[in-house]
Amino acid sequence: MAVTVLAVFFIAVTVTPVFVVTSFRLLSYDWFVERELGRNGFPADRYGLTGDERLGLALTGLRSIRPESEGIVLLEQATLPDGSPAFDSRELRHMADVRGLLGTALRAQLVVLGALLILGLTLRRSQRWRRVVPRGLLMGSLATFGVVLLAVPLILLGFDGFFLRFHELFFTGDTWRFSTTDTLLRLYPEAFWRDTAQLVVAIVLVQACVVALASGWWLRRLRSDPSTS
Repeated sequence: MAVTVLAVFFIAVTVTPVFVVTSFRLLSYDWFVERELGRNGFPADRYGLTGDERLGLALTGLRSIRPESEGIVLLEQATLPDGSPAFDSRELRHMADVRGLLGTALRAQLVVLGALLILGLTLRRSQRWRRVVPRGLLMGSLATFGVVLLAVPLILLGFDGFFLRFHELFFTGDTWRFSTTDTLLRLYPEAFWRDTAQLVVAIVLVQACVVALASGWWLRRLRSDPSTS
């Protein structure tokens, strides 16, 4: 019994990170930047980039961090309208760090999902172990609701502190500290990251609801199966 409880626990603790990475995976494509920079009320660039110039550079920045892209060379080749380099060395180092972190997270997520799939298929015929995966998914989904309840006030009421803690946790040094004249902050101001955080929370909640319902159905099906009694 203790071993199965421990297995359920280990599955449960992977659920929320998987949901978060899925959210960033969905937001790492052009549609989100296009939607965000084009929405009414999004702050204009105070140093003169037009909407099209800003969007082009913002999309280049986004594409540079995707694992399947050419990488940071895209930023090294990017220029401002006057022909000068769009990003300095500090910005390039930070985006290289972001690319590395995103790539690691996406690969780790695939490993976890693959492991869960294998476990679900392998354990489905064992009366002792067949409930481990759905129970872990259900517990992890329910725990995700608790995590969201804690995170929402931080995002809504103390976003600056939340943003600071996030960068201190995942990035070393101070390459992520920029001035308002740096291109990265001109392309992705605080309003962009505030909207990103809120949308990540919303996508996480949708996933938690779907997985909780699906795992609950899975458990009910197992309980009604005479072969498990």
